[in-house]
Order: sequence, then C-alpha cells, then structure tokens
Amino acid sequence: MVRFVATLGLVVFLVGVARSGVKAEGFDRADAAQTGQTAGAQGPVTVPSGTEVPLVVIRPVRAKNAKPQDALYMQTSYPVAIGGTMAIPAGTYVQGQIVSLTQPTRKVNRSTMRVRFTKLVFANGYTVALAGGAADADTMDVTVNVSTANDLLLDNGAQMDLTLTSPLTLSATKVRAAIPLSKAVKPGSLASATVCRPTPGTPDTPGTPGTPDTVIPGTPDTVIPGPDGSSTVIPGTPSTVIPGTPGTPGFPGSPGTVCPARPRVISSVPVAVAVVATGQSGVVNQVQ
Repeated sequence: MVRFVATLGLVVFLVGVARSGVKAEGFDRADAAQTGQTAGAQGPVTVPSGTEVPLVVIRPVRAKNAKPQDALYMQTSYPVAIGGTMAIPAGTYVQGQIVSLTQPTRKVNRSTMRVRFTKLVFANGYTVALAGGAADADTMDVTVNVSTANDLLLDNGAQMDLTLTSPLTLSATKVRAAIPLSKAVKPGSLASATVCRPTPGTPDTPGTPGTPDTVIPGTPDTVIPGPDGSSTVIPGTPSTVIPGTPGTPGFPGSPGTVCPARPRVISSVPVAVAVVATGQSGVVNQVQ
C-alpha cells in the first residue's frame, strides 16, 4: 500500500513537472515573439549615405543682409522611405547654416553659397543632429541664378537637395508618431518674399490743338480818275486778324516697374570628401 502511494505520488509529480515545463516553454515563445515585435516596431531605421533628401526653402535669404553663419530654414518636399519604412516624412523641418557666400555681380548673374545642414526637426519635436563628425559632412555647394537687381538670394519655395554623406539612424517609433502631424509643403504654393512689386505704367496725356488766326480781308483803295487826268484815291480798309488760341502741351506717361525674375537654384553639390579604398580622396555623390 505504501509502495502504491509512493508510486502514485511520483507519477503525479512527474506529470506536474511535465505540465509546468510545457507551460513555461509556451510562455517563453509567446513572450519572445512579442518582445521581437516590439523591438522591430521601436527599433532604429537607418538612412544610408548617399540618400538625396529634396528640400524647399521656407524662409528667404535677403541679398542685403546675407552673411556667413546665417541660419537657413527648410522643409522636406518629398518623403524618404527605406525598405518600405517611412524614415523622413514630407514636411520635416531641416535647419542649416551658410558657411560661405559670394554675391552676384553686374557681369555674373550668379550667387554661390556653401551650406551646411545641421539638424532634422520632425513634426512631433523629435530632433536629430546631422553633419556627423567630418568637417564637410552634409555640406552642399549651392549655385543660384540671380541678378544684382533682385533683393533676394533665396526665395520662398526655392528647391535644392541634401545628400547625406553618412548613414543617419532614426527612431522608427518617433518617426511613426510624426507622420500624422507632418504637412507637406508645395514649392509652387509659397508666395515670393521679394519687396519688388510690379506696377503698370501710365500712358502719355495728349495735348490739345490750338485754333488758327482768323483773317477778315480788308477793302482795296478806290481810285476815281479826274477830268484833268488826276485821280482821287479813297483808301481801302486793312485786313482784320483775329488771333487764334495756342494749343496745350501733353504730359508724358510713367514707366511701369518690372521686377527681376525670382532667384533659381541651378545646382546643389555635396562637398564632403570620402577616403576610398586606395587611400586617396574623392568627391562623392555629386548632384547637378
């Protein structure tokens, strides 16, 4: 009897252990799957180097006051996705800085500026620093077609590209939270910030013609011959002249104001230098 009870107890213990092991194993698998899914949802997304990020200027750069160290403010005009995952939504703010600047001249209607992009600011406030550790990382040489007659160097809506020169690691969770808050900007919808406003001219004002003199003819002399051959002359009347009226002069019109064309970005070329396998330097990802 004692042996039977001991055997039964051993069987119950083994069954309990087996059930406990199965339950623990099932819990571990489910927990691992959930943990993996969470990690995938909250894990980083990496934007590779060489990725082009289209930008649009949202604050103009005025020619008169522009100088190195001035800040630039832009937004992304097209989303950047990596492997089907949104990385940079359209409407993300991009901040930069003018490193150097050349103004246009009367002979050369171009301005060149070196621009370094420093940070991304997502619509939910998530901020990511750019420019890595290299001196020229995320730095572009921008060429703008603009004349000295224009008061702007970069107008609202000006478009250029940022080419990432190093991989950019982002939080997928924070990016996903920014997507519904992001508002894409349409470059053509932004009004020009120039102070020049075209105005129509005024036409000439014609004068009025005068009136000519009025002449009333007089009468000729009357000659009466005498019997002795002499003549009697009765003088006639002279012509009467009534002066006319002079004309009035016209007034010249005024020319209209014609504004110069808006500045146009014609190239944005990355200036970062990468060390290639040979140990020599070469410019990477040039964009014309």
